[in-house]
Amino acid sequence: MALWGNFTYSSSPMGAENFSFQSGSSGDLRYQYVMQHSLQNVLDTDYRPSAAREPVFAYAHDFGGVSSASVRYTIGSVQEPAIRYLTGQGVVPLQPWWKHCYADIHQMIDFHFNDFNATQALAARFESQLRADVNAYYSANTAMGYSNGTQGHNNTDRYGREYIYNPANSYGFLDPQNFSGIAIPDVDEADAYYSIVALSARQVMGAYVLVIPPSSGAGSDDANSTAPEPLLFQKEISSDGNTNTVDVMYPTMPFLLYANPNLLRYSLEPLYQNQEGGFYPNAYSMHDLGSHYPNATGHVEGDDEYMPVEESGNMILMSYAYYKFTNDTTYLQTHYPLLRQFASYLTLYSLLPGYQLSTDDFAGRLANQTNLAIKGIVGLAAMAQIALANNDPSAAANYSATALAFYKQWEQLAIDPTGTHTLLAYNWRSSYSLLYNIYPAYLLSLPIIPSRLYEMQCRFYPSVSQVFGVPLDSRHVYTKSDESLWTAATCGGLGAGAGAEGAGTRRLLVNGVARWINETGTGAPFSDLWDTVGEGGFGGRPEIVEFRARPVVGGHFSLLAVGRAREVGGGLRGWERG
Repeated sequence: MALWGNFTYSSSPMGAENFSFQSGSSGDLRYQYVMQHSLQNVLDTDYRPSAAREPVFAYAHDFGGVSSASVRYTIGSVQEPAIRYLTGQGVVPLQPWWKHCYADIHQMIDFHFNDFNATQALAARFESQLRADVNAYYSANTAMGYSNGTQGHNNTDRYGREYIYNPANSYGFLDPQNFSGIAIPDVDEADAYYSIVALSARQVMGAYVLVIPPSSGAGSDDANSTAPEPLLFQKEISSDGNTNTVDVMYPTMPFLLYANPNLLRYSLEPLYQNQEGGFYPNAYSMHDLGSHYPNATGHVEGDDEYMPVEESGNMILMSYAYYKFTNDTTYLQTHYPLLRQFASYLTLYSLLPGYQLSTDDFAGRLANQTNLAIKGIVGLAAMAQIALANNDPSAAANYSATALAFYKQWEQLAIDPTGTHTLLAYNWRSSYSLLYNIYPAYLLSLPIIPSRLYEMQCRFYPSVSQVFGVPLDSRHVYTKSDESLWTAATCGGLGAGAGAEGAGTRRLLVNGVARWINETGTGAPFSDLWDTVGEGGFGGRPEIVEFRARPVVGGHFSLLAVGRAREVGGGLRGWERG
């Protein structure tokens, strides 16, 4: 909850015969309304805390005998300024984006109130397109059709495989011979996926604020005047509370790519400005832009959370993803020197990252994490493509050769000797983890991950599946929903774990998240971290943060981002242009 700014309340007569308002003590106003059925149109100017004669703001709409009238209210939270930002002139306050168009808060509230119908229409278009895109993805990627059965009665999926639906545990796709196999709820996968992304979209954007960049004017009366390019700031909700955390922006990336790739550029720009401005002393990418939102004041001493391979790989992959979705070569040219600096670090340390944190920092440090290493290797493969976009074929060849050489060594260190799955960390027999960091290679068509690796992983995950999905790794029973759906996108799609086995594993991961939404005993907002057993909570373990309402659920759009990446010449949709 923001601890600065103003709450705003608004309403309008909206056709009422008698409209009245009043602010003051809650007891006085309620008595006045009960006795008179109206308010006195006066304001209490004795401004005070909520605990002192509880101040309230009241409206009364009297519609007489009209039975079909409607009333509109708005409740808002407004921060002016929105962000404290480090620049060459020192720390400056940045104003919210609406200040570019409106001189004061009253103009903005008036526009917001009267914009309801237009906004509602845009939202309806977004929702309609979302549903259509989900259907299109599943149509193109062998959605699995089936019919409900009862225990003891066989059914077949669209690949002709038999399964039994067990109503006792809602599991389907059980082997009729030994009742083993993929344990997933018997619900339609496309419907389940639509429910997940529909719940996620607003939660993603709730963590962001658009602001006017430094040295840009504010307060124009013309809402259509030429605007500078905004900056986009993200709050790391429910965990550290950092500003523009690189490894929180990274899992959110699929939503931004699907909805409007420019949003990704707006959020990356403050990080680039800080590091290219000489405010960060380390050779690798910074972890975040400020320890405490709304302070985007950087880390001039380089004392941010230590995730050098994680964040350097993330910055390269997010920058290349933006380019792939927009063909904005100028963007890559502008930031090429810093990206090369990050790539140099990955060349030194990605194959053997040593004892450090990954984005799953709540799980603790671990030496030579398989998933962290492949992120750096995939990042180097992306860097080869960035070099080509910058007309630097020599560097491209070097990055490509390094990535391929590293990958061959990675396979020897990372794959279990049984050849069935990758390990959590090099040479740690009996361990496993979700290998979600190969998703960007699939999404961006990077020539680094062979199809056999996707297929091997997709065959393995069902063997360790639990009630609410596949555990994040073998150390714990919890999972991450964003990383689960990154993994799902590498299964059952064209060219990645394709076929009946891959599609079944994708369905397992998607429906595991859907089942948690429907059946978890927790009462918190949409989380991205939960136990895969029991009621899907956290088992009372104090060391695990109960993640709530975080923007990383943008990772749930992983399948839709793949669909967008495969479109040719589609351009921006109408609601993106709006």
